[in-house]
Amino acid sequence: MRDERGPLCAFLRTRGASAEDAEDIAQDCMERLIRYQAHGTDELRLLLYRIARNRLADRGRLPRAHLPLADTDNIDLPACGTPGPLRQAESGQMLALLRQALFKLPDRCREVYLLNRVSGMSYTQIARHCGITANTVEKHIARALQGLRRELGPDSVRKDGET
Repeated sequence: MRDERGPLCAFLRTRGASAEDAEDIAQDCMERLIRYQAHGTDELRLLLYRIARNRLADRGRLPRAHLPLADTDNIDLPACGTPGPLRQAESGQMLALLRQALFKLPDRCREVYLLNRVSGMSYTQIARHCGITANTVEKHIARALQGLRRELGPDSVRKDGET
């Protein structure tokens, strides 16, 4: 199961976990998986990812600590190199639109797309990770790009397939 740690962390990052959170959740998942040692390897792999999804869901249910607005006056922000408020708003809007478009994709299609584009996994690695063929990975990527073009407009996906 040690071989699953890297792909598991990539899986968690594609679902919104930071690199540090992904490592923490992966460690927790591995510890929880020890309870099920008697099961077969294939069952353990499936169970590991089910535990990871549940841990992500649990993480989403926890109340988040927010910095009160009054305390933001004392924060030192870098003077240069940060985009202005208009650019930040535009970026935030584009991210929101992209997120909405991604969630309209079928689950497996979205997972394959994010593993490739965000985690940087090759088609072969994704195929092995998901238990599908490289051809199927290619079809999922094509379907994802087609769906993103449909949702975001034809200019949103460059000629090289990057979004």
